[in-house]
Amino acid sequence: MSSKNIAVISFDVWDTLLELKPFHIKIAEKISLYTSREYGKVYHELEENYRILKDYRRRNMLRFDDIVNHCLEISSKNLGISVEVIRKAVTKSVLEVDVKGLVIYGVEKILANLINSGKKLVTTGNLIFWPGSYNRILLERAGLADYFTLQIYADEVKVSKPNKNIFLMICKQLNVLPENVVHVGDNKVEDFDGALSAGMNAIWINPSMSDTLSEEGEGVAIKSIKYLMEALNKIESKH
Repeated sequence: MSSKNIAVISFDVWDTLLELKPFHIKIAEKISLYTSREYGKVYHELEENYRILKDYRRRNMLRFDDIVNHCLEISSKNLGISVEVIRKAVTKSVLEVDVKGLVIYGVEKILANLINSGKKLVTTGNLIFWPGSYNRILLERAGLADYFTLQIYADEVKVSKPNKNIFLMICKQLNVLPENVVHVGDNKVEDFDGALSAGMNAIWINPSMSDTLSEEGEGVAIKSIKYLMEALNKIESKH
């Protein structure tokens, strides 16, 4: 009986390592402050704008070679505020948000355990209206950045998940085969299907599932990241 040798584990960032909702709340608070608009209305509009942009990304309607600026242009029209106000609100939020409150429970312990077991860790992230450098700052502020050998973001490499090429950059930069990499994320299409299309292993974090862990096609689905080690053991034991 043989087993897979998983050398590298790639993570999506938002709603995999960091919780997105409290960060959006902070951005909405800042926009409300700068525009004197009612906070609840701003937050609702921000969430709807995010949904629209994700749909555009899914349908390949964004300029992937300039994705942040394109998303800012669309957001400015959707929200009825200037690009500069959005930039200022996001920048202030990156610097002021309670970043420890963004970290999903148990994540740091899991990352430490993976490092101690000899794995290399990577982030592979899509973007909407802030650059990958802001994710880097947030992970640094949260005390998580040093766990990662490599961070890859869509604006920096001009390609977005689920395009297999963003996943294959991990292999090229770390000199590993796709079969020796696992990608973990909460989006079925972008994270799970995208990683599988690159020949990698994949773990889908699906909070709506009834079981804590189950096989999902060629990969594994888990209810939350706390079941990650169990999922990795399942993948590594496959032959």
